[in-house]
Amino acid sequence: MNSILVSTLGVIDAALCIVVALAACDYLRRVRPIDQPLLSIAFYLVAIGAFGSFVTAMQGQWVNPFGVMLHGGVVAYAWVRRGHVFDVKG
Repeated sequence: MNSILVSTLGVIDAALCIVVALAACDYLRRVRPIDQPLLSIAFYLVAIGAFGSFVTAMQGQWVNPFGVMLHGGVVAYAWVRRGHVFDVKG
């Protein structure tokens, strides 16, 4: 029972990594790196981290070294878009 649960969660994790990588690549098509360089870097970090997480999930590794890159991209995105969330007056 435990092996079925672990394998099912591995497949779900891999599928979610693919969805996140595709979404980040789609956003990269819409953002111009010259106009918004920090936003582009955030999407690149998320895309690379999600694809790396997919590869490590398919290899069956428990430790995911790409998680740091993925979370760094999410934090960078949150920092760039903080004005939309907190309504910063400038």
